[in-house]
This record gives sequence, structure tokens and C-alpha cells, in this order.
Amino acid sequence: ALSSAASDVYKRQPSNEDDILFTAFMLDWLEMMKPNLDKPTYASYSFCIKNKIVPYFDEFSPNLRLRDLTPKHIQDYYTYEMKERGVSANTVIHRHANIHKALKYAVKIGLIDSNPSDRIERPKKEKFVGSIYNQEELEQLFEIVKGDPIELGVILGAFYGLRRSEVVGLKWSAIDFKQKIITIRHTVTQVTLDGKSQIIQKDKTKTKSSSVSY
Repeated sequence: ALSSAASDVYKRQPSNEDDILFTAFMLDWLEMMKPNLDKPTYASYSFCIKNKIVPYFDEFSPNLRLRDLTPKHIQDYYTYEMKERGVSANTVIHRHANIHKALKYAVKIGLIDSNPSDRIERPKKEKFVGSIYNQEELEQLFEIVKGDPIELGVILGAFYGLRRSEVVGLKWSAIDFKQKIITIRHTVTQVTLDGKSQIIQKDKTKTKSSSVSY
């Protein structure tokens, strides 16, 4: 959760722009972005900034002004996350995206002259290597979930490669029994915002609407 010290920083109004703290700016930028983001994306940004970035700088670089932020401050944060907390390179890259985007805005409105996150060594992205179940493993899985409420979801995921959000979002109207086609255009996801779990339903998918035959 967001530390009380960081919350106090966010509420404190600086006397002038030079006194704006980095953590306060990140929280302010997050709130500014909120109307422009869908809930799942905002939840991801919020978790990253409130639960990871702000607490780190609140502990290791308290009262760090935005104008005093250097590439080393950011690089040290990434190193700490990877070496001390065991965070993956891909996760650090996602957090870098938040910091870079926020600082880019700070440059745009004249709070800083240049973006210090432009001058750091971003970790190399880890290549995703997928794995699939063989026939024997699938049969074992089907036997385990037999009769369970998730059985249908597992079968749909196994045979058609549907994401969890797509399985949960399936409606009868998405199924054309004559043409034997399922059209994926509705998703249901669960996100956590400010410590509360929310169910998000959307009439769109991660990519364009797709169809699968059965």
C-alpha cells in the first residue's frame, strides 16, 4: 500500500515548481492520466506507481525534488528491484515505461529541461518461451477438473487457445451453432484499485475481434 509518508508528500503543495518532489509529481501525473485510461490499464499504472515506485523513493531518496532527479537515481531503482527483490527484466521495463512517460510530460510542461530516464541502461527484454501440454497432460488436467465449475473454461482454453478473460466473457450470442463459429468480442477481467477488487466487462478484446471454429 502507499506509505503514509508518501501520502503526505502528495498532499503537500510546493511553494514553487522547483520544490515539487518526484514522488508527488508521479502521483499527480497518475491522477491526471486516470480519465484517459481504461480501468485495467489504470489499475496497472496505479499499482506500479503507488505500491512500487513511490515507496522505494520515499525510503531511499526521501524529499528528492523532481528537478534533482538524475539517471543514477532511476538506474539504482531498477538495479535494486532486480537484485534485491528478484523482479524480472520485463517487469522493470514496464515500470520504466511509466517513469519515462511521466517524465516526458514533465519536460513538455516545463517542469524539467530534459528526461533523465532517456539516459539509463534499460534491462534487456526477456524472450517469452511458451510451453504447451501434451495429450497425456491434457487428459490428466481434464480428469482433475471434471465436474468442477471451471471445467468448461479449461476445455475452451485448451482446445481454442482462449484467454481467461475471453472464456469468462463468452455469451450465448457469440456462438453461431449453424456455422459452428464462436466470435470473441467480449471480455471480463478482475482488477484491484485502491485495495478493492473490481470486475471489468468490455465489449472488445486485446486484439481485433476474432472467430474460432468448433
